[in-house]
Amino acid sequence: MSKKVVKATDYCTILQQSIIDKGTYAYGIEKIIVNDGDGEEEIRWVFFKDTMRAKKQLIARPLDLPEKDLLELIDKAINEKIFSKVFVESLKDILNK
Repeated sequence: MSKKVVKATDYCTILQQSIIDKGTYAYGIEKIIVNDGDGEEEIRWVFFKDTMRAKKQLIARPLDLPEKDLLELIDKAINEKIFSKVFVESLKDILNK
């Protein structure tokens, strides 16, 4: 089964994305495959903002990593109380739907 491609760039192939547009900026999460990598799917947070050069310009690679690393990072951040109690409880509610 072939995967649908949202967009291909010199850096990566975007397989899926969820973007929230806030007017002069937008942010989201993408599932990507880095072109010069090992073919493993990665999760990337993206941030776009209107600049002098372009509307919704991608701010280069703020974070992209494999899901297992993302889980490790989220676990560490939760344990170190980076996220608020309200956020963690809301995340639990989403996951339990």
